[in-house]
Order: sequence, then C-alpha cells, then structure tokens
Amino acid sequence: MTGRNSVARVLFLVVLLFFVFGTVFATARTIEIKLGSTAPDNSVWADALKRMANQWSEISDGQIRVRIYFAGFKDEADLIRKMRFNQLQAGIVSGFGLQALYPNALAFSMPFLIQSEEEFNYVLGELGPNMASEIDKTGFKLLSWATAGWVYFYTREPITYPEDLKKMKIASSGTEAEDITNAMKKLGFRPVSVSSNEVLSALAGGMVDAVYATPLMVGAMQWFGVAKHMADMKVAPFLGGILINDRVWRQIPEDIRPELIASAEAIAEELDMGIKELEDQAISEMKRHGLQVNEVPPEAVRQWEQLFEQGRRGSGENIYSQDFMEKIQETIREYHRRQEGDR
Repeated sequence: MTGRNSVARVLFLVVLLFFVFGTVFATARTIEIKLGSTAPDNSVWADALKRMANQWSEISDGQIRVRIYFAGFKDEADLIRKMRFNQLQAGIVSGFGLQALYPNALAFSMPFLIQSEEEFNYVLGELGPNMASEIDKTGFKLLSWATAGWVYFYTREPITYPEDLKKMKIASSGTEAEDITNAMKKLGFRPVSVSSNEVLSALAGGMVDAVYATPLMVGAMQWFGVAKHMADMKVAPFLGGILINDRVWRQIPEDIRPELIASAEAIAEELDMGIKELEDQAISEMKRHGLQVNEVPPEAVRQWEQLFEQGRRGSGENIYSQDFMEKIQETIREYHRRQEGDR
C-alpha cells in the first residue's frame, strides 16, 4: 500500500511539474516583431525606433524582440502590404502609408491648410482619436501618431509667387502621391513623377527644377546642392504613425500592452521634438554650404493660400472626403477662436 502511494505521489509530482514548466515555457515564448521603416538607418527615425525596441524588450523581460528593417521597400504601400501578409508585423509610416488605412489621412498635409505647430497639435488632438479608432478597424493598431517635419519648396531659382513655381518642373514622389500630383496639375503646376532616389540626378540633368520636401530629407539626399533656393514658408506638416498588426498585438499579454503603448508615445514625442531641432540644424548646415533661404512677403503668402484653397475645393475628392476637410477647417477656426478668447 505504501509502495503504491509512493508511486502515485511520484506520478502526481511528474504531472504537476509538467504543467508548471509547460506553463512557464509557454509564457516565456519569445514574440518576434519585424518592424519596417522607409527611412534609412543612421537617421533620427532609426535611432528612435532602436530605443523603442530596447524598451519593449525591457518591459516584457525579453519576451518581445523587435527587429527593424530600414529601407528596402518600394514605397509605404508596399510596407503596409507586407504587414497585411505578416511578412512584417509593425511599421512607422508617413501620411502616405496611413492613407492606405484611413483615406482622409493626407488631408492633414494639404498645402497651406494647417500653418503652425500649434494648429497641427490642436487639430490632431481633436480629430486624432476618431481617426485612430477607424484605423484600428482595418486590422492594425495605431500605437502612436508621429510627425515627419514640415514641407518646404526647394528650387533652382528663387520663387516668391505661385506663378514663379508654375514655370518649373516639380519632382513628385511617384505612385504614392498620384492623387496629389493630379491635384497640382489642375492648379497649373508641372509635376514630374520621380522616385526619391532619382531626384538628385533628375535635378542635375534638368529633368526637374524643384522639389517639395522636409529639410531633413533635402539635407540627407543632398538635393540642395542643385535646388539651392528655399522659400521661407511652411507648406504643410507631414503626419505619420507607428503601427502594429492585430495578429501579433493579440499575442502580447494584455497586462503589458499599456506600457508598450506608453513607450511608443514617448518615443514619438521625443522624435517630434528631435525633428524640430534637427530641421533647424539642417537648414543652418545647408546655408553654410550654399543654400539661399528666400523671404516670402505676406501678400505672396496670401496668393499661395488662396490658390491652394481653390485646389482643396476642386480637387480633393480623390484624397479625402469633403466632410472631413470641413471638420479640419472648422477645428482650425475653433482653435483661433479659443486663442482670441484667451487674450
């Protein structure tokens, strides 16, 4: 009897240990997340993503491993496709990538619509939560919004008025920006489809005379060596976001998800502040190497604003809904009413 009890106890302990260690091993299973970025390595975006990867590893006690893949994508639509098919599980994208998930995203980057950092932050604060919930319905989780800087015009010869730019051929970034390209044509501009890695040779060869991009992009790609004139007026902010697909997000223990989101938001805020400082540094550095920053008088700015307002009324149907555009415009007016009320 005692022998049988001993055998039973041993069997019980074996089964118990099997379940305990089986649970531990299952809990400790590593979740690998491949994160894609169209930004190059050794950039401000790359540094921020690497910090986030380290933080996620620490938060999860090594259970989550983030591997980052820089460049190597045809465009952001290609990056989103790879996320849909689980070849990638996460990514950082600009408005072009977000547009594939939420067709109104590029409305934030319409020229001369949002004209200050304060306006941008207020509008995103008001409209962003609903946009994020809509993106969440597409099989992706928006971990945080991120900004990619402000767009300016860079040209071979100085420009002041819209008519100056209409005389030039403007590099456009190809298929992702097709709807924006068509809208610019309707306004009388001359966009030419050129991929980002071919812009410098296109400028040098006379295929194009102008680009619209952020100072960080222009500096990194050395476009200012040919397009030596920068019009000193912000054209548009560039909205971005950090995404993860639902498939892998559901595998992550619920108790650590809030910490992961907080990490992504902190990195995005740090990235935002870093970009502002780096943009100023990039402009100063480009000026040291021959870039001319040309003042644009207020009456000329008004002409730009009026022209693109006309464009928003007549060409936006393929880029955003009119209802969403009206929401943005009303939110901007609300921001200014509040500013006036605080004085």
